[in-house]
Amino acid sequence: MGNLLKVLTCTELEQGPNFFLDFENAQPTDCEKEVWNQVNAVLQDSESILCGLQAYKGAGQEIREAIQNPNDMLMQERAWNSVCPLVIRLKKFYGFSSG
Repeated sequence: MGNLLKVLTCTELEQGPNFFLDFENAQPTDCEKEVWNQVNAVLQDSESILCGLQAYKGAGQEIREAIQNPNDMLMQERAWNSVCPLVIRLKKFYGFSSG
């Protein structure tokens, strides 16, 4: 890492910096292993969380229909069944963001 900083801050190079960083095959050192494990765990979950957020549609229509028809038990049930799984998903998103 020190060599990278040296190359990036050096103004005396005639041809510009010449280096190669292999991010795909990089391995953590023993000192970095704990942080690497924590970051890797977050990255593993992040893809599914991102897909879930992008696919999130909400239940606004079902909620509006249930509010407009408070005596229609079918609409109340439909709204409840739409909202419950979304609450679980939102809790998962929140847990990921605050974890």
